[in-house]
Parts: sequence; C-alpha cells; structure tokens
Amino acid sequence: RKRTKVEDDIEFYSSLRTARALDRAQVCVLLVDATVGLHVQDLRIATMAWDRGAGLIVVVNKWDLVEDKESNTAEEGQRAVTERAPFLAYVPFLYASALTGQRARKVLDLILEVAEAREHRVPTAEVNRVLQELIERAAPPQKPGEEVKLLYGSQIGTAPPRFAIVCNRPAAVPESYQRYLVNGFRRHWGFTGAPIRLKLRQRSGAR
Repeated sequence: RKRTKVEDDIEFYSSLRTARALDRAQVCVLLVDATVGLHVQDLRIATMAWDRGAGLIVVVNKWDLVEDKESNTAEEGQRAVTERAPFLAYVPFLYASALTGQRARKVLDLILEVAEAREHRVPTAEVNRVLQELIERAAPPQKPGEEVKLLYGSQIGTAPPRFAIVCNRPAAVPESYQRYLVNGFRRHWGFTGAPIRLKLRQRSGAR
C-alpha cells in the first residue's frame, strides 16, 4: 500500500508539473522513442498541450535504431497514431536521431514554423470568402422549422488561432459541421501544428 501511495503521489505531482509547464508553453515538442512507440502518457501529454492551445510537434527519436524500415514505415506509423488521436493528423512529425544528429537541426525550424502558425492572422474578407465556399460546398444540416444560416465570420484572436462565426441558431450547428469548417480553414491557411478554436455567436436581435 505504501509503495502504491508513493507511486500515485509521484504520478500526481509529475502530472501537475506537466500541466503547469504546458500552460506556459507556446510550442510543445513531444519526444517519442521510436523503439518503443507512443505511450498512453505521451498521448495524454499531447492531448493536454492541444487542449491548452499550445502548438505541437512530435519528434520520433532513435529512428536510426528501427530495423527493417521501408519507404512507408513512417507514414503507416503516423496513420496508426492518428487513429488513436485524430488531432495528431494536423501535427508535424519529425523522424530523427539525437545520437547521429539525423534531422536534429530541423527541430528548431519546425518550432519556428509552428510558432508562426499560432500567430497567423487572416483578413476578415478572406475568412468570409472561404466561409462562403465551404457553405456552398456543404450547407449546414437543417431541421424542419429550424433553418440555420451562417452569416459572416472573422478571426478574433491568435495563439491559438480563434475564429467566430455569427449565425441565427448557434445551438443547431452540430459539432461535425463545426469540424468541417475548421478543417476547411486549415486546408486554406495551414496553421501547421496549431489547434484552431471556433466560436458560434448568436446574431444580434435573433430569436
């Protein structure tokens, strides 16, 4: 019991320190051992960073020690990871080796790229142009007697990028459609390694 209590305390304070560090972080670099793979704890830290709005990069270290690599080994591994955590599909992966120096210098370049993506601002006219394109391609789901109209949008903040869309019935827009809009924004503007926040706002005077 005592040993379990000590281990629980260590894990608790370790998680607390991690959370506090992530609250201060602009970009989080998650170091994963290529010979072991992504642990549950790694995934938990990645999720915490993403939920807190930090930029995220996954560096797969010891890539030189992985045997029988093929041209698609990295791609297949990344696909398996994103099945466990879909948001990692928007995060850059770097396969490196601290021992040999393989791609080590690219880490700083990626950090700067993700930091810039978190600060990227899109003009309001461009936001509305892309928003209209997305609506024309796939209109928001409608219910009888509850017509949903997305009127206009704008970027309301950075670090992480935050967008607001004014509509007549915010509560009637399903999360799946909100994800569609966010993914559409990402296709147009990148935001590599940066989470995107979307807020639906009630049109003034609407019922």
